[in-house]
Amino acid sequence: MKASEAEIFLKEFETYLAAERNYSINTIRAYRKDISGFLNYANEKKIDIAVLERRQIRSFITRARDGLSAVSIGRMLSSIRSFFRFLIIEGVMEENPFYGVSVPGRIQKIPTVLEENEMTILLDAPDINSARGLRDKAILELLYSTGMRVGELVALKRADVDVWSSTVKVTGKGNRQRFCYITDTAIEFIERYLEMRPVKPEALFLNKNGTRLSAVSVRAILNKHMNKAAISKHISPHSIRHSFATIMLSRGCDLRSIQEFLGHKDISTTQIYTHISAKRLKDVYDKTHPRAK
Repeated sequence: MKASEAEIFLKEFETYLAAERNYSINTIRAYRKDISGFLNYANEKKIDIAVLERRQIRSFITRARDGLSAVSIGRMLSSIRSFFRFLIIEGVMEENPFYGVSVPGRIQKIPTVLEENEMTILLDAPDINSARGLRDKAILELLYSTGMRVGELVALKRADVDVWSSTVKVTGKGNRQRFCYITDTAIEFIERYLEMRPVKPEALFLNKNGTRLSAVSVRAILNKHMNKAAISKHISPHSIRHSFATIMLSRGCDLRSIQEFLGHKDISTTQIYTHISAKRLKDVYDKTHPRAK
C-alpha cells in the first residue's frame, strides 16, 4: 500500500481520536504532524508501507533524529504506532510494523519519589485545627490513598466520594472512569473538611474564594507542606502518584493491579515502577551492606 493511500485514513484517524479517545485539538494536531512526517518520508522513498521493513524504519528514525530529542522521537513513534493500530482495526493492515520499535539509546528518566517515612512526615504537616488545614490534609491523604492525578483530584465532586464503600469515582484521561479505594484516614479527614465548608458548590475541594480548587493551587499546597516538613526533594503532586505506585509495588502488589489503580490503559506505562523499585533496592543495598561501596 502506498503512503498516499494511507493518507486517506489519516482524517478518519483524527475523527477517531476526537470522538473515541476524547483527545484535545492540540494533541490531535501533534499526532497529525508526526504521522504526516512519516508518510511524506515513505512517499519520498517510494516505500510500500504494507511490507515495511525494519531497516526502512531505522533509516526514517536516523533522519528524524537530526534536530529532535529522544523524547520527541519517542512521542513521534508512539503516534505512528497508534495510526497503524487504527489501520489494523479498519482492516487495512494485518500487522503493525512499528510494534516494539523504540528509540535507540534512549534513557528513561526515573521520577522522584518519597520514601514511606517522608510520606508520613508530609501527611502530618498540615494544621488540622483549621478548615484550610483539614482541606490540605484531606488532599494529601486522598492523593496518597489513590495515586490519582492532580487533574483528576481537582475535578472531583462531593458526590464522587462514597464513604460507605470507601471508594471515589475518578474520571481519567479520555473520560475513562474508575473507582479507587480510599483509606480510613483519608475518609475521616474528607468528612471533617466537608463539615466545615459550605454545602455548595458541588466541587469537592474549594479555594479561599469558595470556588473549585485548581491544579496550580494543589502544587502550591504541596510545596508549602514540603517546606514545613523540611523535605528537600523537588517533587510535584504527580510525585505522590509515583510514590503510591512504588510503595505498593515494593510491598508485593502486582503490576497489573497497579495499572488498574492508576488508570493506565497500557501496562507498558506502569512498568516504569519496576525500574524505580529496582533502583531503590540498589540504593538500600549500597547503604546497608557492609561490603558495598
